[in-house]
Amino acid sequence: MSHAGAVSRHVEVALHALDREIPDGDLRVLVAGVENGGALEVWRSLGADVLGLDRDPRCAGLGLPVETCDVTDEGSVRGALIGREFDLVVDQTREASPWLWPFLRAGGRMLLEDLPEARVGDLASAVAQDRDTWLPQEEIMRVTLYPRVTVVEKRNPRVIPYLDIAVGNFADVVGEAELRDRGVRFVVA
Repeated sequence: MSHAGAVSRHVEVALHALDREIPDGDLRVLVAGVENGGALEVWRSLGADVLGLDRDPRCAGLGLPVETCDVTDEGSVRGALIGREFDLVVDQTREASPWLWPFLRAGGRMLLEDLPEARVGDLASAVAQDRDTWLPQEEIMRVTLYPRVTVVEKRNPRVIPYLDIAVGNFADVVGEAELRDRGVRFVVA
């Protein structure tokens, strides 16, 4: 809130989401949508290793680490980010590009500002219903919704889906046989 450099524009709740969602420590941050470069300056002042992506070639002349790239074009993103991995991807473009996701490390988070409501709804319902969406559902650990901000945590891809498991010694109401018929696996400790 007290940054004196280049203008950095964010939805205020994004600052609260970042406080809650982003762990302390060294971070590799990708900012999609550089505008004036203020967000990159803020991240650098916090000690982050930051890179910006923007389709506007003027951003490359800001004296900041910026790659000129169209985030809606898979080839452009791959060319700009090959060999890189990030702990945090901040997408300020409102494009919600799926092409940024492969460069987010497992356990990392993607923060999407002002994502169109239809995209938020599709993402949240796909995760709840265990179906594919514009991000690979099997790699999504969770989706957290804030007003005008969506945070997606990436998990390691699973080879098999999550299982229904049961633990305990007594099944007096719904019996063990019925649970097994429903596909529940019992774990013996």
